[in-house]
Amino acid sequence: MRVSVILPIYNGEKTLIATLDSLVEQTFQDFELIACIDGTRDGSESILERYSNKFKQLKILINQKNRGLGPTMNRLVYESSGEYIAVAEQDDYYYPDRLALQVEKLDDEPSIGLVSGMSEFFNGNKITFEFPGLLKSGKQYPVGKEMFLLNYRKQIKVVNSCMMFRKSVHVDNGLYFTQHHPSISVDWTYVLRFSLVSKIVGISKILVRLDRRANRDSVTSNHSKQFRASRELIKNFYYEFPELISQEDFRYAMNTQRNLELGHLAGLKFFIVGVFYWIRFQDRRFLKKVLNRFKR
Repeated sequence: MRVSVILPIYNGEKTLIATLDSLVEQTFQDFELIACIDGTRDGSESILERYSNKFKQLKILINQKNRGLGPTMNRLVYESSGEYIAVAEQDDYYYPDRLALQVEKLDDEPSIGLVSGMSEFFNGNKITFEFPGLLKSGKQYPVGKEMFLLNYRKQIKVVNSCMMFRKSVHVDNGLYFTQHHPSISVDWTYVLRFSLVSKIVGISKILVRLDRRANRDSVTSNHSKQFRASRELIKNFYYEFPELISQEDFRYAMNTQRNLELGHLAGLKFFIVGVFYWIRFQDRRFLKKVLNRFKR
């Protein structure tokens, strides 16, 4: 198999079928699907078993206890046999040419270690957003330290749910998905470390539709946990890479995080906190967000 598609699952029975159907419909078919159910007892396993004859090879792994995303991803990578490893998530829809385009890019350019693409956000009725803006505008990711700082200062700019990477780069550089940070920051940490050892590129085309309905049951909908994890990551990387991250970079990254958190506030609290942040940190992004909300 050229490709191993790895799929971590946690209480995925409500959305898993649509994801599996989108993988069945891929134009590139030389792949194995390896799924790992992380300590849950819903109907995910029986759903997977119904698809056993729809893939060239399907391997179902089960964590008897909930291990978390990091350890589950590490187990999936260890069990993979493909030259390239493609990441999938249980509540996303993948367009039919996703794998084909990524394999073509990695085959054509051996210097590339990881390739992702663009995503669209779906609220249940319509597409509300396309990410990342850098690829949408036709630009490409920078390389090395510049790529590291882009993703550190402005949060992750790589669509984590449609990454494909060379297993050799992962193994040869001792990369892994951390269990130190909560699940929300696992992919961000991985991309930061990957950018320092190999080239990351993006395809300027929508490869995945992300479920962003307000009532979805997802770990990323736990905003309080997400915010704590992101702040911890920013601080930890600042202390780990002092030769790369300046104090100015650290302040900018923390203000990026504060700006994201501000967007989840409402009413008078939003305006009070926004003005306070602007005065306290002298970052015009806070003032811009307040003014944009006021104009509404």
